[in-house]
Amino acid sequence: NIVLLSHSGVGKTTLAESLAFASGAAQRRGSVGEGSTASDYDEEEIARRQSIFVSLLRLGHAGKTVNLLDTPGTLDFTGELVSGVYAADAALVLVSAVAGVETGTVRCWDIAGARSLPRAIFLNRMDRENANFAKALESCRAAFGEGCVPVQLPIGAHTTFSGLVDLIADKAYHYG
Repeated sequence: NIVLLSHSGVGKTTLAESLAFASGAAQRRGSVGEGSTASDYDEEEIARRQSIFVSLLRLGHAGKTVNLLDTPGTLDFTGELVSGVYAADAALVLVSAVAGVETGTVRCWDIAGARSLPRAIFLNRMDRENANFAKALESCRAAFGEGCVPVQLPIGAHTTFSGLVDLIADKAYHYG
């Protein structure tokens, strides 16, 4: 059980949709803007274009089931976020490559830490204007310590973002 955590609007639901689609758990990739995501299914969530409740997406990978818990990032719904953390075995904390660590990011990190969950950081939004991997990584290190070490590096940023280099596998992946 992996809980997705972040400051509001960093892309948890979009990542969950992409992972569900890539794993074959979904036939299409839903859109928050269109109100067609699997995890934001409540009428109020669709109208607001944001998560209000924690939701579960079941994915298959390598013969195993991975449960993704998509949580709200807005402070108003912290109870839902905490519920997701209590059901999780690990946390994936999303950080915007544009904004870096934000107040909600620190709150999420601390809530997961209070439960002693293993945490990994996912730098999101490398395809956005003003995305800066080095600056976002430095904000992670300033907030969470020098133990924040990349295992992947992006290839390009914004309009030139085209893939990543997996430092563990020593392999580059180019998209589209």
